[in-house]
Amino acid sequence: MSVALLSTGEEVLTGETVDTNSAWLASSLWDVDVDVRFMCTVGDALSDLVDALGLAAARAPVVIMTGGLGPTEDDLTAEAVAMWAGVEREESAEALAQIEERYRARGRPISAANRKQAVVPVGSSVLENRWGSAPGFSLEFEGTTVFCLPGVPMEMKHMFAEWVVPGLTPLNPPTLVRMRTFGLAESRLQATVGALDLGDAVLGFRAHIPEVQIKLRFPSRTDPDQRKDVVGRVAGVLGPALYTIDGGDLAETVVAALSAQGQTLALAESCTAGMISSWVANVPGVSSVLMNGFVLYSNESKVQLLGIPESLLAEHGAVSEPIARAMAEHARAKSGTDWGVGITGIAGPGGGSDAKPVGTVHIAVAGPAGVVHRHAVIPGDRMQVRLRAAGAVLHLLHCQLG
Repeated sequence: MSVALLSTGEEVLTGETVDTNSAWLASSLWDVDVDVRFMCTVGDALSDLVDALGLAAARAPVVIMTGGLGPTEDDLTAEAVAMWAGVEREESAEALAQIEERYRARGRPISAANRKQAVVPVGSSVLENRWGSAPGFSLEFEGTTVFCLPGVPMEMKHMFAEWVVPGLTPLNPPTLVRMRTFGLAESRLQATVGALDLGDAVLGFRAHIPEVQIKLRFPSRTDPDQRKDVVGRVAGVLGPALYTIDGGDLAETVVAALSAQGQTLALAESCTAGMISSWVANVPGVSSVLMNGFVLYSNESKVQLLGIPESLLAEHGAVSEPIARAMAEHARAKSGTDWGVGITGIAGPGGGSDAKPVGTVHIAVAGPAGVVHRHAVIPGDRMQVRLRAAGAVLHLLHCQLG
């Protein structure tokens, strides 16, 4: 099975909006052993949309098209698909009923513009959108099936799982194992894992700051014991860089570990400015784990809110091992938690020096057995430094949790 992807919209073509849909779809299709043979971004011009459909259909028997299902004049997906297939368009009673139901649930009537979203190519199958107002549709023409999904990522992902995957997944789907790592570059992982005997597994990677995922796709015929051996072999060379197999991200993994042990956490952040607290707080059930979060940019706030001695700041400076340790210890003591975390650094682009260049970060984790500290100079722009630093904090904490 192979698929072509079409992402539509002037905002995507101009770079105003990043096309995350195609990347997500390509990764999700790889996971179920479906190859993407063609990927194209096209604007809102009708002739360009029709041309792009022709190109996509020539390369794969299935086309997934995202965007252009809204109520405005530049939403032309239905018109483009009808022109490509040489059919008329019609108002679908099924699609209209779905739209009316969505707006009735919100206590609002539909407008003429919303009614436009019920107009689809003749011969289409309507794909219900229970997560938004715009139904999708699919149409088969000359051996090619086109699935038209909303451009809103959340809606698209749900509809892909609901309507597209069942028709693409083979009768005996592969088994996918995801191994999530922190601290090793993709190139190093490729060299390390790629040198192993992986049996009949297909190796893939997904780099997403601050982590890199290793994906092992095993054919359905693979013996479970052989699969277990391969996964164990990979885990053995990864060491502490591997933090979960088929689990959640760093925040989810840390919260799950703390919850399982009935332990609590307090965070003291400088250069990440609440990023770690926000990340952890996105995990359901975190309220039983996260007790406090302190954002401490100035020296005064470190003194006033945490009680760090002014003499310590004067002697070592805010970006230093003693301050990171003090932040972790004082956050833990003030909050009465099992664990305290401290992070301080220079995210850039300014503020660095020869002794403390941009990217310098000190992190510390205080727990029942004492304080553990790590120092790094992290590459990247301001956001990348902060994301990687946040990951480093949670990874260090996870290592201490055992």
